[in-house]
Amino acid sequence: MSANYLLGIDIGTLGSKGVALTPDGHVVAQFFCEHPVIHPQAGWAEHDAERQWWGDVVTVSQALLHQSGIDPREIAGVCVSGLIPDLLPTDEHGVPLRNAILYSDNRAVDEINQINALTGAHLTSEEITPKLLWYMRHEPELFRRTHMVFNAHSYVVYKLTGVYSVDYITAAYFGAIFSATQECWLGDTCEKIGFDAELLPRTYPVAGIVGEVTRHAADETGLAEGTPVLAGCGDVFFSLLGAGVIHKNEIELYYGTAGLATILNCDLVETAMRPCCLPSQIPWDYPAYMPTSGEAIRWFRDQFGQAEMKVEQETGVSAYSLLDARAAQVPPGCDGLLLLNYFLGQRSPVFDPFARAVYVGLTMAHTRDHMYRAVLESWGFGILHGLDQVVPGWRERARRVVATGGGARSTLYRQVVSDIVGVRQEHVARADAPLGDAYLVGYSMGIFKDFETIRDQWLQVTGVTEPKLENAELYRRLYEIYVDLHASLKDKWGPLSAAAGSSGM
Repeated sequence: MSANYLLGIDIGTLGSKGVALTPDGHVVAQFFCEHPVIHPQAGWAEHDAERQWWGDVVTVSQALLHQSGIDPREIAGVCVSGLIPDLLPTDEHGVPLRNAILYSDNRAVDEINQINALTGAHLTSEEITPKLLWYMRHEPELFRRTHMVFNAHSYVVYKLTGVYSVDYITAAYFGAIFSATQECWLGDTCEKIGFDAELLPRTYPVAGIVGEVTRHAADETGLAEGTPVLAGCGDVFFSLLGAGVIHKNEIELYYGTAGLATILNCDLVETAMRPCCLPSQIPWDYPAYMPTSGEAIRWFRDQFGQAEMKVEQETGVSAYSLLDARAAQVPPGCDGLLLLNYFLGQRSPVFDPFARAVYVGLTMAHTRDHMYRAVLESWGFGILHGLDQVVPGWRERARRVVATGGGARSTLYRQVVSDIVGVRQEHVARADAPLGDAYLVGYSMGIFKDFETIRDQWLQVTGVTEPKLENAELYRRLYEIYVDLHASLKDKWGPLSAAAGSSGM
């Protein structure tokens, strides 16, 4: 198999994207396709795995090959990443039995409490094990037919190779049922919860080769039969690698559909070929995790930015850039307006699936532009809250802060965050999870001996945002109010959620 090209694909919450490039980092093709999130009920989030995961990979693979005109036999290997943790149950033939339940889904609250009490864990809506228990209880007929469970990338790996697999890091994200030190599922714990560990796939290193593209998968995707396929991992690993955030105590601020502040607890390369050696079994912490940092911006555009969207249709100028330009005229702090950005609840630093979004401080003097800027500022306050609560001494510990994701293209957004958090951000515009996927193929094949090449040769810093000291005191006072509001409203979410449920929302 030739090593002329490397192929990486990432399955995201709102779309999938892929890249084909040469080992020197030259992109020969890239492609993106959108897909929706399915919300059957308030607080639920699902994907149709066959159409939105595998269907996207087929589309992306064919598009990359068509754009580039490369011979599929010249592709050294394929690596797929994806949103995690998810629960996709399949039957004995690998056919999905229901839609996948996504990481952002909040339905399994009772099961979270039960498993935490049973195991002493501290699971949230993020992990898979509570979702699996919910599935057992609420859809028993389907559960009895379940042969295997998958995440997004591991399902695609199965479709490509016919092999059941999951990487060590994602296995740890199942919650309470995997031991990194023993490199195995905890069968006794699984039995206590009520299911057999046989439902769970074999575990592999992230950079391990699971199998090869089958004849059937080659016919669908256009890839060459026999092309090596890596185990892959969730999108956080590849977001870090694809941004060159690879060393202990470096921080990535990801401005995506969901906002994530991630700090590495070890050098990322240490986890590529073996389980994480840290007690948490996860090589990073994400002290700030806001499920709707970016999705709230899109919500605002869709609900209140019709004029900007019309201009975009007529001129091609992004509606987001038009909204940014107006929000830039609003003073820092939005004249006393704050948003608690909890449209899909809270994850970190506080887990509360019942939390709801709240604008606080509205007056007759506030405008739509104030409300939009408050959405941007909410992510800055969320980052600072998470770092302060979860990572004591983080300012002394942090070696480097890198801004990535689609939202980070906004200079206003980055400036708002730097001013609130008080950090210098390096923007790496080229950073992308599929880039990390493709690089890992080269690492797995021995083309790269470490993770330094992607940082030093493939990527470059395209902008630096320094905090404006003149805004520090104002944002400090508003941050204290933000934290107080957070605490004072925590007992209101449950009754409010119950009231909304009784009204049919």
